[in-house]
Amino acid sequence: MTTVKSLTLILLWAVAAWRLPGAIRTPKQRALCVAFASIAVAMTLGVPEVMHATDAFVGVHNLSTLGKNLCGIVASAAILDFVTVIARPDSVSGLRRVLVPASAITMTSLVVLFALTPRPEESDNFFDTNMGCAPGTAYYIVCFGSLGMAMTVATRLFWGSSRHAGARWLRSGLRILGTGSAFGVLYSLFRTVLMLLALVHTTIEDAWADHIADVLEYTSMSLIILGSSIPAIGVRWRVLRDWRSLRSIRPLWAVLTRAVPHVVLDIRSMRPGPRVRLHRAVIEIRDATLVLADYASPDLRERADSAAEQYGLTPERSSALAEAIWLHTAVAAKLAGTSPAPAGNAQPSPKLPADFDFDVEVDRLRAISEAYHSPAVQAPTEFAAST
Repeated sequence: MTTVKSLTLILLWAVAAWRLPGAIRTPKQRALCVAFASIAVAMTLGVPEVMHATDAFVGVHNLSTLGKNLCGIVASAAILDFVTVIARPDSVSGLRRVLVPASAITMTSLVVLFALTPRPEESDNFFDTNMGCAPGTAYYIVCFGSLGMAMTVATRLFWGSSRHAGARWLRSGLRILGTGSAFGVLYSLFRTVLMLLALVHTTIEDAWADHIADVLEYTSMSLIILGSSIPAIGVRWRVLRDWRSLRSIRPLWAVLTRAVPHVVLDIRSMRPGPRVRLHRAVIEIRDATLVLADYASPDLRERADSAAEQYGLTPERSSALAEAIWLHTAVAAKLAGTSPAPAGNAQPSPKLPADFDFDVEVDRLRAISEAYHSPAVQAPTEFAAST
């Protein structure tokens, strides 16, 4: 095997093993795991040492080739099922009612045509050996025809769904998957054309044809591996980012909820992930801020703005520092038992706008949390006496 083929085979088995736990937990991930496992098995059966050992063990010439092609049909059906779950979930049940019998008919046809194809001896390259042979040509037309049709539909669905994907990493992954399946279409067409040309006694140099076929096949598999991995990596990156954001705003949350403990949600029966915990922290910080706003008069906020402007910060950081200053003073007043400002003098924070951007709000709270625990906030503590 060449280095590229060996590396691709290792990656296929690694991706299949990586996706196995998720496939066990989540039904939506099973089709993709089956696809990678089937491709890995098919490619393993194509390794010369494995191929000859398998055929010698069962005593049937080139039976491993049939097994490899049957696995390819399973992989194509699984990829088509996976992309339908993503792009058109309402059509999944209808697709499976067609896909399962169609795959069964295709696989049965391959078995019959394989039996009809002359195999007087073991062949190192079943495709090249049967070029110009009618049963062998029919065998590969069925094989590559079904593969090409599946990859054509998958390409259309991958690219179509990428236009509606919200996250950039998901959009990129779907486009790469669509490109990989498009290369699968080209590979199927190229192999089919070679077989048809051989029937009319027109051949292309074997070395050149094999090189082109390998480039198309391994480019397709590499792009499918990459495209399917990007969304998974994107999810894990978001989890890591959520943990970091949660750690950044946690000190601010601790201070504000100590002053206003009743805003803390009771979710002790749950085991929320980092995204849910981050949402909870943002909500509780905002609720606490609305309560503490009753302890911040308009005069206090004006002086907080003036104090923040003295540091020559960017508008965003200056705004965060100003809010941290008045929050610090309001927390001190609340903990000291000071009565809130009269309703007419209080200046609560604005309500969430309709186009509220959660990530932007998290970044704002991270800036406020950093400012709250900076030395600059300690300077205006004398404001508390006048609130």
